[in-house]
Amino acid sequence: MGFNGGRTVSRKLLHKLVLLTLLIVFASILFFYESAKERYYAEVINYSGKVRGGIQRVVKLYFAKDFSTLKEAEREVEKDLKVLERDIEYIKLPIIDWDKDFSPKVVVSCWEKLKGKLVIPLTPEVEKEVLYLSEACWKKANTLTDFYGAIVSCDLFVLNLFYALVLGSSLALIFLLGRIVVVDINRRLERRANFDPLTGALNRGAFLEMFDYISSIPLNYPIGLIIFDLDDFKKVNDTYGHKAGDIVLQEVAKAVRRNIRKSDLFVRWGGEEFIVLLPRTDLKGAEKVAEKLRKAIESLNIEPYGVRITASFGVTEILPGETLDNALERADKALYKAKNLGKNRMEVETPKSIP
Repeated sequence: MGFNGGRTVSRKLLHKLVLLTLLIVFASILFFYESAKERYYAEVINYSGKVRGGIQRVVKLYFAKDFSTLKEAEREVEKDLKVLERDIEYIKLPIIDWDKDFSPKVVVSCWEKLKGKLVIPLTPEVEKEVLYLSEACWKKANTLTDFYGAIVSCDLFVLNLFYALVLGSSLALIFLLGRIVVVDINRRLERRANFDPLTGALNRGAFLEMFDYISSIPLNYPIGLIIFDLDDFKKVNDTYGHKAGDIVLQEVAKAVRRNIRKSDLFVRWGGEEFIVLLPRTDLKGAEKVAEKLRKAIESLNIEPYGVRITASFGVTEILPGETLDNALERADKALYKAKNLGKNRMEVETPKSIP
């Protein structure tokens, strides 16, 4: 049984955190984008109204024959039209409005015609044409002002809607992130309760609970049981220190996990003593696994200390309905025999009912 669940949860947590951060950054960019454009929205409405009023003023000054002020008023209209042409490009929405033409060209064309009619002397015919063109330009400018007002309202609605969606998604992800954190904490707490923190193997309490469940299922039989103890482990601690001893235990645990199935239970029984439970594995199969583990441990060269370690193994098979204590008694007997016969070996204790 592996010890990688926490790593998986943490990776998922990191992915959610990155996605949340990207969404918040994007929402912030959109917020500043919208805030920066608000000035242009106001200017477009303001200057389209100024153009409309400016055209009326020019005509009034022309009819009043105030030609000195007239030139200044004409320049003011042309200035306002240029600002309007510039600002209208800024209020376009990205992608949505890129191919649309919002320029005030209809009003500009009408204004150019009207300006061409403002001649001296003022005759009845000219007055009639100027009056007609001024009304036409005023109507076009009025229509343009309404058009720009509709565009601004629509753009603001779209931007606010999109911002609300992004903000809502961010809040949802914050909530989801909180849930993930809670789940992650609960799993870590559960892992600490069930697993040995040094080796990642199951602890004794968790193993006893899982054994009751596994042994209650007939399809799990035969069940092989291996118990092994590291030889002369005390010498490692005495010679290299407890840090080296911890590294030895960790490397042994890694070697064991590499050589057992995911369905097998790997347990730190106490100190340098470990158990491997093998569901659906008979005595011969358990012997093969034990020998494989013995060779894997023997081949370890634990850096940076250059420590070599061996282990002695006791193997048995658990019979249906048999208690764990009875099976462990046989496995311990085989382990002690392996120790007494020179260590770094495997011994087997066969249940009485197995020929």
